Amino acid sequence: MVQRWLVEETPQGTIGREVQIIDRPDRIGALSSPLAWKILHELAKAPDYPNALASRLKVHEQKVYYHARRLQAAGLLEVVREEPKRGAAARFLAPTAEAFAIVLKGRGTPMTSPMLPHAGIVTQFLEEFSHDGRFAGSIVVGSPYTHGPFNTTSRDSPYAVELGFFLGRLFGLPKGLVVRLDTEVKAQGAEKEDLILVGGPVANIITMDLNPHLAVNFDWKQVWRMESSRTRKPYSDEQVGLIAKVRSPWNAAKTIVLLSGLHAVGTMAAILGLTRFAEDVLDGYTPGEDFYRVVAGQDRDGDGRLDAVSILE
Repeated sequence: MVQRWLVEETPQGTIGREVQIIDRPDRIGALSSPLAWKILHELAKAPDYPNALASRLKVHEQKVYYHARRLQAAGLLEVVREEPKRGAAARFLAPTAEAFAIVLKGRGTPMTSPMLPHAGIVTQFLEEFSHDGRFAGSIVVGSPYTHGPFNTTSRDSPYAVELGFFLGRLFGLPKGLVVRLDTEVKAQGAEKEDLILVGGPVANIITMDLNPHLAVNFDWKQVWRMESSRTRKPYSDEQVGLIAKVRSPWNAAKTIVLLSGLHAVGTMAAILGLTRFAEDVLDGYTPGEDFYRVVAGQDRDGDGRLDAVSILE
């Protein structure tokens, strides 16, 4: 069964309800009786068993049993628990979703989600990572074990949790795991799928392999810095982060999104820019073209944590 979310604006605030799509006409038939309709609404208030529900509705229990069986067969009601009642097991019923809907064929109307104001912008930016509404690709983080030419462990990886919370509001989960270690991707080949890389070239060896192909890249030969071949500007502040989207140099049919920084705090700035300030950060993005945005993290409320970004390039 296909499930979606219904978002309602109420005087008390925004309310979300899980919606189950009714995809067969026989399921609608189970709701054709006014009593069946009333049963569904009553059980949405609180689960109950048919005998007790019949008393609440002041109707014969056989009528309640009849419609309850039809609603169960249609997938609109389910047994949520059993309790002993008068020597028998009473089956408590409840709706299988908080709302039901029929979706007609058509393109629908593009809109911005009230739950995530810039969802449309980010969804377009990450369009290659969506397949039938589910996330398609891998989030690659640096290994927590000592690895790579710098013989280091990743301090950027925990920030992928922030990214994961955000992406979970845009995409459904695929069957397999989404997060992979850089060492794993290195061993199996980075050309096989679309990748979101978290962390700079010291923490993430896939970022290191990608670095020579970037128009804004990391340079550690003289001093640890980021340099743009487009503007010739160098960046050396530890809070500087890079948001980039490029075609994979190993497979032109695949896409790589890079969220990285000169240091771990710079990676956090890049993730913050994408997840909280996408309208500004992604302004000017053109599908099909390489994209680079250099940001600097800011702590405006002085609590020691980044809460804003400024755009440097």
